[in-house]
Amino acid sequence: MRHNERWIAVGLAAAGAAAYLAFGWGADTSYDYYGRLAAALLGGHWWLTEHPPWLNELLSCGDGRWCLAYPPLPAILTIPFLPFGSTALAQSLMSRVAGGLSAGPLYLGLRAYGAPRWVAVAGVVVSTMGTTLLFSSADGRAWYAAHAVAVPLECVAFWLAARGGPSWGIGAAIGLATLARLPVAAVTPALALLAARRGGRPYLRVLSGIVLAGVPFALVYAGYNVLRWGTVLDAGYARLAQGDVFFSYGLFSLMYLPRHIYAIFLEPPDLVEGVPWFLRPRYKGMSLFLTTPPFLWVFAGLRSVGRDAAVTATALAALLAFIPNVLHGTVGFAQFGYRFSLDAQPFLVALALTGDAVVGGVWRRRPSWLFLAAVALAIAINVYATIAIIRFGYWQ
Repeated sequence: MRHNERWIAVGLAAAGAAAYLAFGWGADTSYDYYGRLAAALLGGHWWLTEHPPWLNELLSCGDGRWCLAYPPLPAILTIPFLPFGSTALAQSLMSRVAGGLSAGPLYLGLRAYGAPRWVAVAGVVVSTMGTTLLFSSADGRAWYAAHAVAVPLECVAFWLAARGGPSWGIGAAIGLATLARLPVAAVTPALALLAARRGGRPYLRVLSGIVLAGVPFALVYAGYNVLRWGTVLDAGYARLAQGDVFFSYGLFSLMYLPRHIYAIFLEPPDLVEGVPWFLRPRYKGMSLFLTTPPFLWVFAGLRSVGRDAAVTATALAALLAFIPNVLHGTVGFAQFGYRFSLDAQPFLVALALTGDAVVGGVWRRRPSWLFLAAVALAIAINVYATIAIIRFGYWQ
C-alpha cells in the first residue's frame, strides 16, 4: 500500500512538472537574478559584475560587485539547468520543475494527515492547477521562483511532521525552504506540535530536534550575509526598504495589516470592456478566495481546531506562515492572486480538505460535488490568468 502511494506521488510530481513546463514554454523571464547568480557561483564567486537597469533589486556589496538581497538556494538549484541555455532559461526551467514537483510531497503529506486517496488527489489538483503557484512557477521571475522552490520543501516538512517525524528531516526541510523564503521558518513550532502529537513524543524534544537540524542552514545563511554585507544580519532587505514609500513604518509594522486584509479578502480583478479578455488580473494582485475558491472551505476546517490535534497544528502552521507576510510593507506585487499565501500553501490545502471531507470527525472517501465544482472554477481562473499574462501580456 505504502509502495503504491509513493508511485502515485511520483506520477503526480512528474505530471505537475510537465504541466508547468508546458505553460511556461518559450516565455523566459528577464528578471534572472538567480540565473545570473548561478553562473557566478559556477565561476567561483557570490557576486555579479553587471547591474542591468531592469534588475533594480541588486545591491552594491563591494567595488564593482553587486549582490542579491534574496536567500541563495534557488540560485544553487539553477546551476544544473545552465547547460540548457541562457541564465534566464535556466532560472525559468528551475522554477517550473521545482513548483510542479511539489505535487508529489503534498500528496504524501495529505495522506499522512489523514485524507483518503481521492480527497488527497483533489487537494493536489487544487494546489498545482488552482492556485497562484501555477502562474508563479511558470513565469519564473526571481521572487516567484523563490516560492516555487520553497513550496515543495515545505510540503516535505508537512509530510514528515504528519507521519510523526523524524525531527531531523523536518528541520532539514524547513531549513532548506528558509534558504528560499525566510518566512517559512515561522512554521517550525507548529510542525513540531504536529510531529509530537502524531509520533507520541514530548513536544520540547521534537522541537529541539527540529531546531538543531535547522542550525546548519541558519549558519549557511549567516555566512552568506557576512560575505555579502559584512554582518550576520540580513541587511539587504533593510537597504531595499530605505526610502520606499511602501515601507514608511519600516520593513515590518502592524500599520501594514489593513492593506494585507484588503488584498487577501477583497482585491478584485479589473473589468476591461470591449476586449475578449474582459476580466484582467491586476498587477497588484487579487483576493486569495477569488483566485482559489476552494480555500473558502478553510473556514469550515477551522471548526475542528481544538478538537483534532492535527487540524489544530496545521491551522497554527498556516497562521504562523502568514504573520511575517501580513506585517510586511508590500502585499507581494507584482503578482497574480496573493502570492504570500504560498508560504502557507500545504496547510491551507489540508484545512480546506478538512472543511469539505470531514464529517463528525470521520473522513469521507471522496470530496463533495460542490467542492469539486469550486476546484474546477479555480483551475479555470488560474489557467486563464496564466495564459492571459504569460502569452498575451494582459495584466492591468
